[in-house]
Amino acid sequence: MTIIFDEAAYDSAIKRNILENARKTWRASTERAGEIEDALVSGRNGGSYTEDFIGSLAKAFDSFGKLTPNQSAAVLKGIDARAARRAEWKDKQAVIDAAREHIGIVGEKASLSLIIKKIIHMQGVAFSYRDSGITTLYIMEDAQNNVVIYKGNSAAFDSAEEGQLITLTATIKEHGVRNGVKQTIIQRPKAA
Repeated sequence: MTIIFDEAAYDSAIKRNILENARKTWRASTERAGEIEDALVSGRNGGSYTEDFIGSLAKAFDSFGKLTPNQSAAVLKGIDARAARRAEWKDKQAVIDAAREHIGIVGEKASLSLIIKKIIHMQGVAFSYRDSGITTLYIMEDAQNNVVIYKGNSAAFDSAEEGQLITLTATIKEHGVRNGVKQTIIQRPKAA
């Protein structure tokens, strides 16, 4: 006869072992189980679960140690749909990137009408008490989707926001390529 000194710990161990055995069986019998478990991570929010479909499935998996075949199929359907959307987007982006060109002639001034796509603030070293040490990178596109980059702080961008159309004159500093995408780097921009 076994003597149990701590019934709560014993019950907890029994439940833990039952869940672990259910997980082992589920993993062995479910195709792409690792992908499903990775997808369920987004349904967990610290010690709670998100209030959506994936959150309810993560809770079920944590409670029972497995998902039903239909639940597993639903997660895989979502994973496959997401992969298809990403592939489609990547193909569309590749077509856009292939059509991008450099703008202007290096060393000459150009008048540009650009849409600000992304503003990135980068912390650097402050060289004086007036210098905050923050440099801003502006990633912009013209009407033909050509990429224009400006790195610095200019009055031309004082009230700039992402998505805003800005018209300016600037010197073409350099024509470059980053990740296979042609881009034009400008300097000394001034509001037109």
